[in-house]
Amino acid sequence: MSLGWYPNCYNTYQNILPTPVVILDKGVFIAPDSVELLNQLGKNFTGFLAAKRFDWKRLAGAKVIKIGGLPALQYIDEIARTVSGNFLDHNVRVNSVVSSYLISNTTLSQRVGDLAGPIFLKQTSLEFLLTPANSSSDTPELIDVPFVASFIGNDFTDVRS
Repeated sequence: MSLGWYPNCYNTYQNILPTPVVILDKGVFIAPDSVELLNQLGKNFTGFLAAKRFDWKRLAGAKVIKIGGLPALQYIDEIARTVSGNFLDHNVRVNSVVSSYLISNTTLSQRVGDLAGPIFLKQTSLEFLLTPANSSSDTPELIDVPFVASFIGNDFTDVRS
């Protein structure tokens, strides 16, 4: 599986939240496959989170109750209404907010979604109220999840480049 994200052509950084969300039958969750997905961003990305002592891996599959102080679906709807303006239909914009898959020929790729990969970063973190998937307690946790700016441009190797 390959990771895909689609910034504007003039951007050199992609802002990534290590908690891409999905909408499942039982509500909003951190993508259960987010560890596999985000590991593809490399050691600089995962190492930055490790240096901050942010255990993003334990959040995979967590049930999301609130995002940014709003009920999870309401927050997703707000992002679809005000940020994710790639399409006219609101329901299609909602789909763009969450993590999604694409199969092209025999290649499977996954987007982190507009919530976890905004083009322009207006904040350094986003607060989630969630219940981790493998938690022994049903008590929700309030977690401040950091955004990470990941360089996606070409590396400069000499003066001419």
